[in-house]
Amino acid sequence: MEMNEIKLKGIDESIYYDECDNGLKVYLWVKKTVNTFYGTLSVKYGSIYSDFKVGNKTYNTPCGVAHFLEHIKFNESEDMEAQDFYKKTGCDTNAFTTFDYTNYQVFGSEECSKNIVHLLDFVQNDYFTKSIIKDEKGIIVEEAKTTEDNPYTIMHFNLLNNMFYNEPHKKIITGEPEDIQKISYEDIKLVFNTFYHPGNMFLIVTGNFNPYEVMESIKENQNNKVFNKFIKPTRIIKKENKRVVKKYEELEKNVSVKKIKLGIKIPRKSLKGFDDLHIRTYLNILLKANFGGTSDFRDELLNKEIINEMAYSYDIIDDFVTIYFTVESDYKEEVLKLLNEKLDNISIEEKTFKRMKKASIASLILDYEDVEYVNEMLQMEIMYYDKIIDNYKEIYENLKYNDILEFIKLLDLKEKSVLIYKPKK
Repeated sequence: MEMNEIKLKGIDESIYYDECDNGLKVYLWVKKTVNTFYGTLSVKYGSIYSDFKVGNKTYNTPCGVAHFLEHIKFNESEDMEAQDFYKKTGCDTNAFTTFDYTNYQVFGSEECSKNIVHLLDFVQNDYFTKSIIKDEKGIIVEEAKTTEDNPYTIMHFNLLNNMFYNEPHKKIITGEPEDIQKISYEDIKLVFNTFYHPGNMFLIVTGNFNPYEVMESIKENQNNKVFNKFIKPTRIIKKENKRVVKKYEELEKNVSVKKIKLGIKIPRKSLKGFDDLHIRTYLNILLKANFGGTSDFRDELLNKEIINEMAYSYDIIDDFVTIYFTVESDYKEEVLKLLNEKLDNISIEEKTFKRMKKASIASLILDYEDVEYVNEMLQMEIMYYDKIIDNYKEIYENLKYNDILEFIKLLDLKEKSVLIYKPKK
């Protein structure tokens, strides 16, 4: 059997790639120095797909259907769950739902082909009953309620609601309890039939296994199944205001120390000339240099005991680039003043830029040591860019200092939203 080989330039690694007749894309990375394998089957369907079109027909489903479907997908028949199979083969199985996709996993050390085939079987199985859906609602409502006990999670979605008017990313992935109660058998069948098609999935296996044997088993399994013709669904994206909804909010919550969250909403189109990959790359370098663990700014705030801790993250959400800061501090005025001053004067020296480029290149090789990390990295590349990036080393080598200076000029940081959680009196 012949397979395509994606050679990762400059780091001496390869990814085997093939596609089944039904559209399922398969990526295999072999690491002979480990004793385990990690398989993930990803469905390009997440929590933000409540409103979608298939052909000329528009559909609306309750929030939380993606997560709900992930939960009940492990039921294979009236008296069989996927966990029952994997207990016998000595494997662990799990799943998670994100904004963009749903991921099903199996982790083990023996009989890779057998366990990967069963991963395909239980995810592609269309077994659902009204009774299972009814019984699961109480379980998921309780899970949604436990999320409310995590101030960091709730605070993030609180901030997203203060930043966005129509963006579905502001809605919690599990759905609110009232959303969960609305989910019907018809919603589940509609979503499964629309999105859970091999043409809307990709499979990644990383670790120690025979790639030809595994690929042969996958193709045999898929060739023995019948699927309807895949019609690619389209997510309906509502127009979003470039302004934040609310610039400042202060709330009393069950926290022991004040938590400060700052969100920045940047129009994607303002960063002309930079694709998504370079936006993420330059943002990563800039934020690490100015606010990272070894930055002078963070050290100064910690040494002066103005903050207990500070973290940052960033994302590209449809037509916007977003940046988030989370800070624990009793000195909100001082923190916000210093943070805004730093943002107004965000910069990077050429020697720092070159050092961070070298560090990024060096870490590329080290990244290909961890079976789970490589799997997750490949998932992100496929979801972000719809392909494996085979020339990261070249990309980092070709980053130019003048380009990051131009990137800084275009970075519009005016639209900010501040959220404060303070201890209840």
